[in-house]
Amino acid sequence: MTYKVRNTLALAVVWLVITLIGVFLWAIWQPRQINKINKETQAINKQLEDLPGLTDDVQRLTAQYQDIKRRYDSRSKEIPQFDISSQTYGYMSQGIDEAGFLKFDMKFGGTNEKASWGYNAYRLTLGEAQFENLFKFVYYLENGRRLYKISSMRLEYKEQVDPETKELTNWIVFDMEIHAYFVRNVPELGTSLAAQTLTMIPSPYDPFHTIISQTLASEPPEGEINADNLLVKAVLPGKAFVLANNTLMVLHLGDKVWRGSVSRINPMESAVEFILDEGGVVRKLTKKILFAKK
Repeated sequence: MTYKVRNTLALAVVWLVITLIGVFLWAIWQPRQINKINKETQAINKQLEDLPGLTDDVQRLTAQYQDIKRRYDSRSKEIPQFDISSQTYGYMSQGIDEAGFLKFDMKFGGTNEKASWGYNAYRLTLGEAQFENLFKFVYYLENGRRLYKISSMRLEYKEQVDPETKELTNWIVFDMEIHAYFVRNVPELGTSLAAQTLTMIPSPYDPFHTIISQTLASEPPEGEINADNLLVKAVLPGKAFVLANNTLMVLHLGDKVWRGSVSRINPMESAVEFILDEGGVVRKLTKKILFAKK
């Protein structure tokens, strides 16, 4: 093979390779690239068309974030990562100190735990307190630093005559169930910048106060005059001589007796009138001189 023929074949092969590469670039690779660029252009155009909506979403999410942050910074409750009975009992003891005297038995009722949060249930039984103290204790549980919820509560009014003073005393008997909440894996909730020392408010009017008492003392306290048992001995203008507790004494208009006072002295009828308040029921009692019959 001559040198000229060999060069011709080499040039033919090079030309063929270049032609094949050109055909591949023109027929296959270039259309694919153009198609890819067109898709990217369409995506960019679509994003540009959606830009106002994206701006609104950014503004909405920013406002939502600011609101959540404001709520977080202003929350007045502390939610620990766990709750144990001794902590809860100590917290309630502090509430008793704030509210005043009340008593109850506290029993652990179990744990209700979710994925990231939960609560311990406590049952307060055999509770006794004056209404004012109970109101302050409930106010402390609802508005104190810890997150507590009163799940259920039963109240019952009781009254009894004091055996020493013979005065009527009343109180509230109560049972309630309290949930003490905790949050897992969020230690930031255990403290609160907005939590402040609780300020107690005056208790409202006692709704359990009865106008008419159901229980009354049968005997007066020592030293007080029972108008039902006294004897009128003499009646003069403005005063009356009566025998009470085996003692002769003088009563004037307005003088106090057990549950009431002297309302009228009538010498013409030899009578003394009393107005008595018997647990909300007002009674007028008239006592006259008992003359012996011949």
